[in-house]
Amino acid sequence: MQIHSHRQPLPHRALILIPGTVNYFYNQSGRRVGEALESLGFAVEVTTLGDCLPGEREVCILSNVSEILHAHGHEEDGLARIQKIGEGCRVVFSLGIDCVSTQWYQRIRDFSARAGVGTILDLGLFDQSPFLPIEQRASYGLVFAGLTPSEERMLDAMGEDDAGRTIPWAFVGSSTPTRVALVDHLVQRVDPRGFVYMPPPAPYLEQGSPHLNQEQFERVLARTRYQVWCSGHSYFYMEPERFRASLLTGGVPVKILDRGLPVPDSVPLGYLMMEAPEVGGRLTERVFARIRRRFRADWRGFPTLADELARELRRAGIEFEAGRHSTRAA
Repeated sequence: MQIHSHRQPLPHRALILIPGTVNYFYNQSGRRVGEALESLGFAVEVTTLGDCLPGEREVCILSNVSEILHAHGHEEDGLARIQKIGEGCRVVFSLGIDCVSTQWYQRIRDFSARAGVGTILDLGLFDQSPFLPIEQRASYGLVFAGLTPSEERMLDAMGEDDAGRTIPWAFVGSSTPTRVALVDHLVQRVDPRGFVYMPPPAPYLEQGSPHLNQEQFERVLARTRYQVWCSGHSYFYMEPERFRASLLTGGVPVKILDRGLPVPDSVPLGYLMMEAPEVGGRLTERVFARIRRRFRADWRGFPTLADELARELRRAGIEFEAGRHSTRAA
């Protein structure tokens, strides 16, 4: 097939590559980005590297290139395939939902460079560029992890009936010494009636995983007031999927910080991040409804995912008709 010159107009087509296996939240992120692009008028294909057919697209987004390559099973062949796909696209982005100070982000950065992808979009909640070496900042771009159109409708339809929300707190995450200590504190000092699920570290598969899958996780959160968690590393980070999961299941997220870890002044939702000794006094059943109202109101003021992607696409030189992508713009 003849590849068009990048100077020629192409149809509004977008390709989202997902791992398909390994950690399901990268599949989920890719599908969310696909929904947002569809609301901008793009014809979107979400598929794995092995199932991807040749073709010309305006944009390709890799929903975690390192996971895509791991799922593909052959690193060099996978990189060659990504490079070939990129030749038929006007722009290719890497997508991450990781702390930039960790090895996982560096793997994304290294594989992106090897695949010839120059921009990494951080689907996150705050700008992490200050934590990067100066020479790495030009390739970084924040895409705020706002809601998709269907998620906006879910939020707008939510009520405040909490009769079935009988679990005071839930902790879901793989077992580490720090997390075990935190759960012990929650049981001993906050409320012994919490929900705990702490399997050994393993990939979060969509099917057949030792972890809760997304549907099971959301069922737990729908009965829980506060979702509590802490990072598996010592760097400051706001896990976007955790915050969004609590929002869309009607609860409140609570990020536990390492003692003395500084919080950047620019981050949103600072009242939902605290050290472990603060939890019992600050987050109780009595204040739950008030904090949740504030959390929902704050999120409604954030940009949508479509808004954020539209900005990055235009910055990359892709022009398109917009206007119907945000339900709040009407």
